[in-house]
Amino acid sequence: MIPFIFSCEHATCAVPEAFKEALRGDAESITSSRGWDLGALNLAQAFAMKFRTPLTHCEITRLLIDCYLPETNPEHWGFCSKKLLPGQKEKLHERQYLTHINTLRQRVTTELARHPAVVHISFHTFDPAEKPGLHVSLLFSEGKVGESQFALDWLKQIKAIMPGEIVVKPNEKFYPKQHRTILDVLRDEWLFDTYMAVEIQVSNRLFLEGSPMRWDKFKAALQESLKKAAE
Repeated sequence: MIPFIFSCEHATCAVPEAFKEALRGDAESITSSRGWDLGALNLAQAFAMKFRTPLTHCEITRLLIDCYLPETNPEHWGFCSKKLLPGQKEKLHERQYLTHINTLRQRVTTELARHPAVVHISFHTFDPAEKPGLHVSLLFSEGKVGESQFALDWLKQIKAIMPGEIVVKPNEKFYPKQHRTILDVLRDEWLFDTYMAVEIQVSNRLFLEGSPMRWDKFKAALQESLKKAAE
């Protein structure tokens, strides 16, 4: 079976102790789906346990720094970062973004030393108000043959295993055009189809309400679909 790397960049809405007082008035935004992906960490942890592989995740709200977006992206810094001093932003960049992406680089390097290819899956959830008719989407590079083939195989397995009311689509648009993520940064650093990356987006309604499918059953079915796609 091809090895997996699992990550969750919007895992939490945590604010470092040093910034809590300055951001007290932003608590409602920080704890909402704007500040983190509700249920994404729970989903990613379930996959890490099932496939017995470490999970790499971030520990800060994206309204301070979004570790899923490279520093060249203007949205790398969240609106709450406007209240930080330049030195504080520099430390956050080093401790959060650089630590995260360098950990992923090391994981990829380690796996490729032992295997011809590796699949990196980044776990995310979205507010169903943004995509009311969608439950799951896999985002991948259509220009990479191996990556797109793997993602399409996984989509096929998801559709085969999930009940009919679960709507699954490829490459649903969650970002502006030309919007780069750290998956794109990592894609640029390895040979064609040795590093393959897929972003999975899941409606947080499944996590919060268990609708239209119980969360535990959904997770189990999604895990089974990945297992079959990797066989």
